Amino acid sequence: MRLQTLLQTPSMHAMRVIAGERGLKREISNIGMIESPDIANYLTSGQFLITNGYPFTQSATAPSTLIQAMHDANCAGLGFKDHRYVDHLPKAVIELADELAVPIIITPGDELISETMRKMLSIILKSQTDELSRIVTANQTLADLLLKDPTDTTVLNKCRELIHHPIFLMDSHFRVVSASQDLPMTRSTLTDFLRNQTDIDYFNLNTRVTIPYQNNDLTIMPLFSAYKENKAFVGILDLDPANSTDQMLTQVALNTLSFVNSRVDMLNESAFRNLSGFYLNVMDGGISNDLINKTLKAQQIDPQTKFRCAAILVTTNHQPLLSNHLLEQVQQLTLWFIKEYQASVIVFSLKQQLVLLINDEQNAQHFLTALVEFIQPKLDKQSRLIAGYSYSTLPLTELATIYNEAAEALALSKNSPHAVTIYRPKYVKELISLIPQNEARSFVERVLGGLVGGVSANEQLNLLNTLYGYFYYHQNIAEVAGHLDIHRNTVIYRLKKIEKMLTLNLDDPEQTQTLEMAVLLWHNQQSQK
Repeated sequence: MRLQTLLQTPSMHAMRVIAGERGLKREISNIGMIESPDIANYLTSGQFLITNGYPFTQSATAPSTLIQAMHDANCAGLGFKDHRYVDHLPKAVIELADELAVPIIITPGDELISETMRKMLSIILKSQTDELSRIVTANQTLADLLLKDPTDTTVLNKCRELIHHPIFLMDSHFRVVSASQDLPMTRSTLTDFLRNQTDIDYFNLNTRVTIPYQNNDLTIMPLFSAYKENKAFVGILDLDPANSTDQMLTQVALNTLSFVNSRVDMLNESAFRNLSGFYLNVMDGGISNDLINKTLKAQQIDPQTKFRCAAILVTTNHQPLLSNHLLEQVQQLTLWFIKEYQASVIVFSLKQQLVLLINDEQNAQHFLTALVEFIQPKLDKQSRLIAGYSYSTLPLTELATIYNEAAEALALSKNSPHAVTIYRPKYVKELISLIPQNEARSFVERVLGGLVGGVSANEQLNLLNTLYGYFYYHQNIAEVAGHLDIHRNTVIYRLKKIEKMLTLNLDDPEQTQTLEMAVLLWHNQQSQK
């Protein structure tokens, strides 16, 4: 209890303060008597010393020295019995007590010091008993409230009743999400101040801080969270750090709100898993487009909205399978980043990957680069975060298509110096290069083998180059002739000879398709040589 509270009780009416009145807010928890000159060596915080003044008649004990020592030890104050050995304290002692705010109190002269101590201890004991009872009651009240599954506002209002200070709840982004009814400022105003007008690194805030705001002191404390990347915060106005009862009641409130926050974490994790299940079913084609669109509308997503798909993965040098802790860390960091910047991105998990659906209006390259730069420093040195994203932007009914592009881009990122890779659509030449060489060689020999017999190697090359030009220039005879620097009739002659040698008709689309593929494979082989 505070010293001033003790002095206001009826049994203490005979006491009077002669110095250090500003220190009456000091906490008093025990009483001591000065019996030896070296008392300064045994001082404790919250201690109130009483003396009849006799020790100060000895040169070994100087009042000024004791006052300074009591201040350093955060003692409650000093009591002198009236009209005993020290009738008038020196002016320098009074001034020092006033300067250091160490109360000096005159106790009744007609009362034994032991009786004065008994009365004071009785008041302190009763106060401590009342405080303990109040704390137990508060703890039981909040525990009973939690059984009713209350809203955040209901819990905060009840906490306010118990600790007698306005209180508000913030999410992990320092946005005020709920407050007791008597908060003297709007939530939006307070959010703007905390996020934009302070230099608090709220992502890494793990201890309480007190900052001034308008005419109040805001004490901000982190709540316990199952995921440190998703912690929440509680703010209390004008909390007295020296009031032990306030501090203990505050801790009871923090424990309660931490439980509420952990429950929210579990609900969010369950919702995330359900969301992941939905999108996995969409990818597998296990849900009709009508049901997909209906579910998207329920999530307030326009079914016509187009998205890019990105896949992110942590690679390590020392283990093929990632630990659950590492996966959860990347997941929580990703969700925190998206919410911090309010990005138009949907996230779900797929095995050991996170899949991100990025609204077409968002710059996917910029977003993913910033995300990697945010997460990578928080991982251990053996872990590397990589991302791949789709070239196409499609509605979510086409999720499988854009995910396949993202997965292929992600595979390229594993061997790339760049952490973020976009899917590059493959052209015909690239697709042809993916055909195994033995199969390509066998196909070419089967389709074009008829051009070998009966002609020289030079004429065979001329025929094949003419055929390649015929397809390359979309069957435009003049273009082929110009490219090969021959007469158009020569082109026509060669084409007819090819038809005869291969026994096919170039006007037949099916035969032409097969022939064109064989010629492209042949040309690719020549390029490789």
